[in-house]
Amino acid sequence: MSLWFGIALLLLAAGLFVAFPFFTGRRAPEESANTTEQANVDIFRDQQYQYQQQLERGEISAQQHQQMLAEAEQLLLANTARIQQRVAAREGLWLLPVLVVVIALASVMIYRGIGAGPDQQIAEALREQQSWTADLKASIAQRAEQRPDNIYYWTILAENAVASGDMSGAADYFAEGIRIQPNESYLLGQYAQALFFVDANLFSDRVLAAMDRAYAVDPSNQTVLGLKGIHAFQEADYPRAISYWQAAARGLNPASDGWQALQKGIQQARQLGGPELIVADGPRIAVSLSIDPAIQFSPDQLVFIAVIEANGPPMPLAARKLSAAQLPTELVLSDSDALIAGRKLGDVSSVVVVARLSSSGSATPQQGDWQAISEPADISSGSVNLKLKIDTEFRQ
Repeated sequence: MSLWFGIALLLLAAGLFVAFPFFTGRRAPEESANTTEQANVDIFRDQQYQYQQQLERGEISAQQHQQMLAEAEQLLLANTARIQQRVAAREGLWLLPVLVVVIALASVMIYRGIGAGPDQQIAEALREQQSWTADLKASIAQRAEQRPDNIYYWTILAENAVASGDMSGAADYFAEGIRIQPNESYLLGQYAQALFFVDANLFSDRVLAAMDRAYAVDPSNQTVLGLKGIHAFQEADYPRAISYWQAAARGLNPASDGWQALQKGIQQARQLGGPELIVADGPRIAVSLSIDPAIQFSPDQLVFIAVIEANGPPMPLAARKLSAAQLPTELVLSDSDALIAGRKLGDVSSVVVVARLSSSGSATPQQGDWQAISEPADISSGSVNLKLKIDTEFRQ
């Protein structure tokens, strides 16, 4: 209803715009017509006066006088009629309703052909419905066929297919999205994953091709990194599997199922890869972390744990992100949490661990944050154990 109300307002504005010249230009023709008509009347009266003078002087008979007056009157009426016709023709008021109707009909027909009315209906249906119905899916599919270059429809169709377990359909929909935007990282990663599931979790030629293409476009794509880790694991290349999964885990919420699954995969790869993989992981920093009960906080607030080189640059060597609801907890920081490529915990001898309860959700310290900072810990000999309680308000 709001859509058609808006269209009606636009058509009303268009009608006023078209009607404006008809009414603003009307006075001038009327004034000109009145002047001409008055001139004709004056001419008629002058003729009438002359005919009367001729009659009184005996130059014409009474019958001739009556005949000449009748002819003058007919001429006056004819001139007046022609003036009124010209005024009406110049005004063209009869054309105004025709133009308004034509504009309205043409606008509605054009909008039905190229407008976004169906798109708005679909958007409203998506907002109102908790789950997709068969009619909604059919409407979106039909609209996608009508607008084949609209990536939005192919994407939501693909995501719905994934949610319903139709991986074959999802792969087809993602392929349509990639046709429109060939270098879209999200679509490339999801397409490779959908093909992987369609091919019974096997790395077929088309899966490998899709995976490599996505990785070439965005080496940080978490979906692709997870797939490459699985492929390396199946090939018994456990160091590479660990490397890919560690990269995929960066940026994920440690409380999420995805992060937990990656950690299990990393642990399994280490066990299968032998002791050298555990040693290669470098020092391990075990932290027992809690929040002072006197601090008021929300369970969904983020807690950032960072390992910083003592007396070194402020850039963390390794970091982890938790939610406040997960504390108190025990966690282990290692090179799997490294933030800087090519720089490991084993490259330094002494570190400081900082745990901070963020008030803003940002990794950058802000006024109102609470934190705990450990004493410098020597990690040159291997693992260390620390106990931290967040109880100090951050001050700049």
